[in-house]
Amino acid sequence: MDIETRLHPRTSVNWHAFIKTLQGSITVKTRDISVDGACILYPADLELEKRFSIFLKPPGARPIHVIAETVWSDKSNPENTEVSRMGLRFLAILPEDRQFLETLVEIEKWLT
Repeated sequence: MDIETRLHPRTSVNWHAFIKTLQGSITVKTRDISVDGACILYPADLELEKRFSIFLKPPGARPIHVIAETVWSDKSNPENTEVSRMGLRFLAILPEDRQFLETLVEIEKWLT
């Protein structure tokens, strides 16, 4: 059994997110999230930089802009061969966006 070492444990969500790339904006899914990071599902053929800009889009709420870095990536996602998983650490987020995200994560915890 793995021991949870995160300061802020993740909460399962089903949010869209948009990653800015040189080729344009790529839509991905947010699988779980905390105020410090997230796990996203993205097209398996997408090559991302180690650090990038992502816009989280919670349902019915405004987008939240975050600068993130890849912590881990799993190209062999057993759930779907066309989609890969990636763990992100949030590097930069405006204080008011972090507070908004924290509120949304708490709401998601209560709903699940």
